[in-house]
Amino acid sequence: MPSSPPQSAVSRRTALAGLGAGGLGFALATTNRQTAAAALSTADHPLMGVWLAMANPSGGDQDPQFPAPSIFAADGTVVLGFVSAQLNMQRDIQFGSPPLGVWEPYDAQTGHFTAVQALADKTGALIGSLTIDGHPKVSDDGTSFVDDGSLVTLTIRDPAGKVVNVIPPGTPGRPVTAIKMRVGNPGFPGEENATPVP
Repeated sequence: MPSSPPQSAVSRRTALAGLGAGGLGFALATTNRQTAAAALSTADHPLMGVWLAMANPSGGDQDPQFPAPSIFAADGTVVLGFVSAQLNMQRDIQFGSPPLGVWEPYDAQTGHFTAVQALADKTGALIGSLTIDGHPKVSDDGTSFVDDGSLVTLTIRDPAGKVVNVIPPGTPGRPVTAIKMRVGNPGFPGEENATPVP
């Protein structure tokens, strides 16, 4: 008659199996959002397209938002049409390139983009750059989006690329909103259902 394994060996095997299953469960839970997002392609995501966003100026909340035509392309590139000259927080004029970067699905309705804007002062000297990590969430009907700032990170670098300031997610500020552009309807707020003028 075969002898049964010692109780300590069974307990150790059971414990190791439990640890392995627990580790696998943790790994699956932490990658659940990434797996769901990876299953989506940029070409099929509702963020793909051309939007008219109302973006926040660099001078702060006292200045009005500005229209920023934005392209979230099917190949994962993003182009944000920012105003080329703005007042900064010190009320000095600064110039910026259009932010360019990449985007990917974050979940079924939300995208995550990373875009970089080069900045120069009024003499044309490079003063640094701004990296924007945004998370616009598209409405259920696919015609608008909002980025409430809860996941937004702004990273400011000096001319050599050294990080000098990071504005973290959740920093109070106005949400960025956008309307998907259509032929004859540029997407300005209040004109969502406007018909083209012949």
